Amino acid sequence: MILVAEPEEAVRESIQIILREEGCNCHAVGDCTSLLRAIRIHESCLIIADIHIVYDNVGEILAALTHYATIPPLLIMVSYERMGDMLYLMKFGITEYLIKPFTFEELLEHIQKTIIPKPNTPI
Repeated sequence: MILVAEPEEAVRESIQIILREEGCNCHAVGDCTSLLRAIRIHESCLIIADIHIVYDNVGEILAALTHYATIPPLLIMVSYERMGDMLYLMKFGITEYLIKPFTFEELLEHIQKTIIPKPNTPI
């Protein structure tokens, strides 16, 4: 399952529709409280989250993920204006990001790149 955390309802719903059309099981939320609840309920292979949801809550989000056998990658959606904030998140090991605005093709390509193991990487 892919977990999507996006505060803008139209963007959240669009991402959810595209993922489902591609055959992905997904769950979408609009705020950090809902994201933390979803992390505890759903076993996710990927979390796609807007930087506005993650930035002030990164420690709490990463702590919630500790019950997973393997912590899923976090793909952060970020605008050019907030790219500097990615440096802060990188201190926590969050290195995957997608710059807004993006096309759905770019999103799907990035998802595929993020969740498919790279060569010589243990599964």
